[in-house]
Amino acid sequence: MRRGFLLVPMLGGSLSSWSSESVKAPYAPPEVLTWSSGLQIVFSLVLVLALMAAVAWVLKKFQWGGARNSGRGTEPLRIVSSLAVGQRERVVLVEVQDTWVMVGVAPGHVQTLHVLPRPGGKGVSL
Repeated sequence: MRRGFLLVPMLGGSLSSWSSESVKAPYAPPEVLTWSSGLQIVFSLVLVLALMAAVAWVLKKFQWGGARNSGRGTEPLRIVSSLAVGQRERVVLVEVQDTWVMVGVAPGHVQTLHVLPRPGGKGVSL
């Protein structure tokens, strides 16, 4: 029984001393923006932008660069030329292996206009 009576005064005394210490120390808000924190923010922004540019460059290099731009000619389908004949209509010359196909393209409609062998052999393209 005596143990219960001893714990209550000890808890009460420690709580009152803790609350009195927190009241005595005034709260000083930190400075909003200093030179060092401003430089840190600018450096972080530059780092994030550089990372985004690097990721965009890598995606462009490995996703869109492919055989079309390297001159290897391993793609089975390639657009040789394209010409707009209206606001939303185009005539497109497509190379499929050794054959050129002239195609009319409109919204919701694609039609073959002419099929011809590739002129000038394999090494020549327009």
